[in-house]
Amino acid sequence: MKRKLSLIVVLSLLLTSCGVVVKQPDKLTVYASFYAMNDFVREIGGEDIVYHSIVPLGTEPHDFEPTAADMAKLSDADVFVYNGMGIDDWAVRVKEALPDDVVTVCASDNLNGMSENTDPHVWLSLENAQLQLENIYKAFSTADSKNADRYLDRFMVYSAQIDRVQDEYKKAGLEGVKLFVTHGAYGYLCREFGMEQIALEGIAGDSDPSPAQMANIVEQIRNEGAKCIFYDPIDGDKMANAVAEEAGVEAVPLYTFEGDSEHRDYVTIMELNLEQLKKAV
Repeated sequence: MKRKLSLIVVLSLLLTSCGVVVKQPDKLTVYASFYAMNDFVREIGGEDIVYHSIVPLGTEPHDFEPTAADMAKLSDADVFVYNGMGIDDWAVRVKEALPDDVVTVCASDNLNGMSENTDPHVWLSLENAQLQLENIYKAFSTADSKNADRYLDRFMVYSAQIDRVQDEYKKAGLEGVKLFVTHGAYGYLCREFGMEQIALEGIAGDSDPSPAQMANIVEQIRNEGAKCIFYDPIDGDKMANAVAEEAGVEAVPLYTFEGDSEHRDYVTIMELNLEQLKKAV
């Protein structure tokens, strides 16, 4: 069960904890909640920021809770960037206890169609990722106006790279593909390119599927003549391999970008995901 941090507890941690970050002159100190946001922060901030991720690499962001040392560091940040939409709920709670001079940025603010959707993996839509990057660029420009042009330049360069990848997806013939996945995290990606997601387990991936659920998805894979089932490497391949063996298909990694042990960037991962998705066509 997740620990709930009350405002009083958070304030106490801020006042009593050690581990405050040593700032560098003339650079923004930026914290991001987890890997995807940290990568976006790095791309926009470049050499004008010092950046850190709160959720350690390899840790599931859905279940994370900050330590006292994390809270002390956040209290001394210039900017704190989080995704919102439920994947980093702790950030929503603790931001209220941060000093007034810490700029907090919900990267998912003002994205189309978010209010009625409970899936937090908005960055897996290339269109949404660009909007999140824009929100981060604007926040950095506000917090560090003297370098606003530099943040804009980086945003424009990275946005152009995403445009190129988006065109590659549109040309890949993905429309109408039924995407069998172990973790139902790819809804925005599917919606953008006309695919249908059929998931073994839900968005959070926090419970093991029953034997009946396993048997049901095996039957669907066979009936549809699907070629593979996709899994996120951060969750492991055990369930995917079990389904794949029973259904006689391939288990294929498809990254959610919640974390990456090889420290790859968003464009690289989305290009790799496209090559994997082509196996389902």
